[in-house]
Amino acid sequence: MCAIRQVRRGPVRFRSASEAGPGAMDWDDLRVIHAVVGTGSLSAAARSLGLSQPTIGRRVQALEERLGLILFERGADGYRPTPALEALLPHLRAMAEAAAALEREARVQADPGTGLVRVAADGWASRFLAERLPQLREALPGINLAIDFERIVPDLGGDSVHLGIYTAVPDLPGLRSRLVARSAYAVYGLRSYVDRHPEAWTTDRFDRCDWVIYDRERVGGTSPITAADPVRARLAAAPRVLRLTTTDLILSALLSGAGLALIPCFIGDADPELVRVSPIVPELEHRYRLVVHQDVGRSPRIARAKEAIAALFAAERRLMEGEAAPAEPVGAPLTA
Repeated sequence: MCAIRQVRRGPVRFRSASEAGPGAMDWDDLRVIHAVVGTGSLSAAARSLGLSQPTIGRRVQALEERLGLILFERGADGYRPTPALEALLPHLRAMAEAAAALEREARVQADPGTGLVRVAADGWASRFLAERLPQLREALPGINLAIDFERIVPDLGGDSVHLGIYTAVPDLPGLRSRLVARSAYAVYGLRSYVDRHPEAWTTDRFDRCDWVIYDRERVGGTSPITAADPVRARLAAAPRVLRLTTTDLILSALLSGAGLALIPCFIGDADPELVRVSPIVPELEHRYRLVVHQDVGRSPRIARAKEAIAALFAAERRLMEGEAAPAEPVGAPLTA
């Protein structure tokens, strides 16, 4: 019988040059070089590694002296790899990927099936999860959930964020995703606002109503829902528009009676103070995917959380797809 004993839970650390003997490579120094290449500056590399900038500088200089090579061109625009370092980069990247894979596998093998699971999601999806934490907590005894608001998919290959809920998934090695929800959108307004502005039900809403919209230009980035571009352009051209940069601000403005807004049906239909004044806008359908790194997903606690979150979305399918709203008058289509 073989017994496996867990000695430590920290990151895997390669033997340093001083421990291994003269001429040996120190992985800690190589990790610093990799960070400087990736960030382009000592200060950014220091932040990414949790070290001081002088420490990063000393590590770079020490490795250059050990190798007898100049690795970076120092300039006002940052640190750029020299031809010598460019030749070494394929090997350095291979070492970094192997070390990261080793750390992921070690965490999988040491995972007791309980502990912290951190989930990242965009604004509306993070609100969906936060409002259903009691159900998730009941379905996941022994799991401590943390929810992060992140506009784009963060690094899911480490141990800082484990799962993501997003409509756009980057094409990166190791990432796996599956469709968990189709989110319908429609026009909503506060009941008292709609009562004062009956044109909200008609195509006159564009010119005669106030609008609350997401300020995509200010925030930056593009939407994967390209079919919705004409709809967004028409809203942006309305005469009375309030532009906001977060989904929380949009919902707050909507509930204050600031105007009409295009929001997910799972948000609008769940609030009795809001009324849907248009049919579902098919061009705005968002397809949410549950994203995980293939290695991280084999961890027992991550696998448990992944299935519970997928089941939660499945249970709320009618709400997500705009089928759970009470019977009310349906206004003019948005694209009419």
